[in-house]
Amino acid sequence: MTIISVGIGIAAGFIAYLLYNLIGLLTNLFYYQRLSTSFVSPAGNSLGALAIIIPVFGGLVAGLMIKYGSPKIVGHGIPESMESVLISRSKIEPKVGILKALSAAVTIGSGQPFGAEGPIIQTGGAFGSFVGQIIPMTGSERKILLASGAAAGMAAIFGTPLSAIILVIELLLFEFRVKSLVPVAVAAAIGGWMHFILISPTPLFQTPAYNFGSGVFQGLQLFPLFIVLGVISGVAGSALSQGLYKGEDMFRKIRLGQPWLPAIGGLCVGIIGFFVPQILGVGYNIIREILSGTLSGVYPILALLIMIAAAKAAAWLLSMASQTSGGTLAPLFMIGSAMGFVYGLGMRFIFPSLFVGTGLIGGVGISPAIFAIAAMGAVFGTAARAPFASIVFTLEVTGAYQGVLPVIVTVVIAELVGEYLMEDSIMTEKLARRGLRIRNIYEYNPLRQIRVSQLMSKPISYVEANQNVLSVYKLLGDRNHEFWGRKRLVVLKDGKIYGIVDRNQIYDAASRADPELTIEKICSRALFTVREDELGYEALRIMTLNDVSFLVAVDKQDLPVGYISRGDLTRAQKHKIEDETLVERGLSGKKNE
Repeated sequence: MTIISVGIGIAAGFIAYLLYNLIGLLTNLFYYQRLSTSFVSPAGNSLGALAIIIPVFGGLVAGLMIKYGSPKIVGHGIPESMESVLISRSKIEPKVGILKALSAAVTIGSGQPFGAEGPIIQTGGAFGSFVGQIIPMTGSERKILLASGAAAGMAAIFGTPLSAIILVIELLLFEFRVKSLVPVAVAAAIGGWMHFILISPTPLFQTPAYNFGSGVFQGLQLFPLFIVLGVISGVAGSALSQGLYKGEDMFRKIRLGQPWLPAIGGLCVGIIGFFVPQILGVGYNIIREILSGTLSGVYPILALLIMIAAAKAAAWLLSMASQTSGGTLAPLFMIGSAMGFVYGLGMRFIFPSLFVGTGLIGGVGISPAIFAIAAMGAVFGTAARAPFASIVFTLEVTGAYQGVLPVIVTVVIAELVGEYLMEDSIMTEKLARRGLRIRNIYEYNPLRQIRVSQLMSKPISYVEANQNVLSVYKLLGDRNHEFWGRKRLVVLKDGKIYGIVDRNQIYDAASRADPELTIEKICSRALFTVREDELGYEALRIMTLNDVSFLVAVDKQDLPVGYISRGDLTRAQKHKIEDETLVERGLSGKKNE
């Protein structure tokens, strides 16, 4: 699996590089009428009102791809990848990955306010899934290859292999074990190398060495400000997530369908972008300028930031809700960073003494940009319900590792707020509407901790294969015999397990009154066993694969020592449920409610 993931990582890196350059090519072609793959912003175009039409064209082309290519390329890609993992055994059609990349390149290149990360996650995942379909393997192994391709693609776009690993663990793998971690990590590392070699020698949003607080308290005095920012970011992330699906509901009422709905969404983007051109396209340069504190324009910085945040949110919500194809991470980054910088400017007005100086390490004060960095991660983490990935991503993509403590505080406070404000995230709401519930909870499984010997019912009773049925029938009716009350008996022959016979089989056979009839002739050979020193999960696996309700537990000599049933496996959850439900008495002796 790890060797295969190396090839997937290299391929996903090249796919990301091609997508990156295709977006640059189309942007130059649409807005500047030149053949160039340089990654530029549409904001500097001189087309005037004519620029309003370009996003309409991009939406129309994407709509045609969706209508005649595949409806699975609608949206930002990650929910579709999650769905393939959960209900399609990690199988994605190759054409879905190709069409997703092409449609996203067209929409982003035509100025629609998306990012390339969602499409490359789906396309990279589709490539990994394709490899897993042409090589014989289990669905679980194919899921690992899908996740490897997704992680490598994200790492290749942003140069953030660590956060790519964590993101696919939180959103695609739903597990944390060596078998899946190693291939995914190797693929992500290679994807990160591909970014540094092919796209940029630095992470996408590298920032100056900001001062997040120093002295004996190491910025502790700023923590209340980041806590408030976390609350604001949690509300904003929740509002954006819920706003997207309310927008989709609104567009569904327009009875046009594909390819016209994406064209309408493109028209909304064109109109908004005419007045605030900074929101056009992927916007990586604008995010970089906000985070580095170099954003400038004809408007005062505060007004410009508010305009960018509001306009980007409106354009992205309207466009994405129109059933088009694009990514969602970059818009959340721009909205969050702009909002955070506005918050930082507000704090500078309220607490001017904190901001005296250069704002860099070695200076005296702090920069409003540190709040932009924290809010960028918090808004994304809340909307996506991926707090660990957003913390690592924020630090990794900006290089602002000195801000690890305030970033953690901001993100987790925002996550707490989001937990109360919305049941599903921007990644899972679409799946929930299709009846697929996803719980972003990672918890231990008692069946992976407890052995069969601790779960099985004991003792066990057995009969010899050559015993007469009538004699065994009489023993079943003897209250003083061990057979009394037994539902089934293990059948032994020559000291080894031969089969299983249940009470009803013995009753039916005894009704024939045949004195020559033996247990061997009526018992069932369809018997499944499990070693008593195995974990409970192994018993569950055997029962599930063979569709049986019980197993015979055996010792190292393969002698029967007990039964384990589905009921025994259910009872294994008892202590876990009690620990989460029952409130124990306090030290005072009073019962807690």
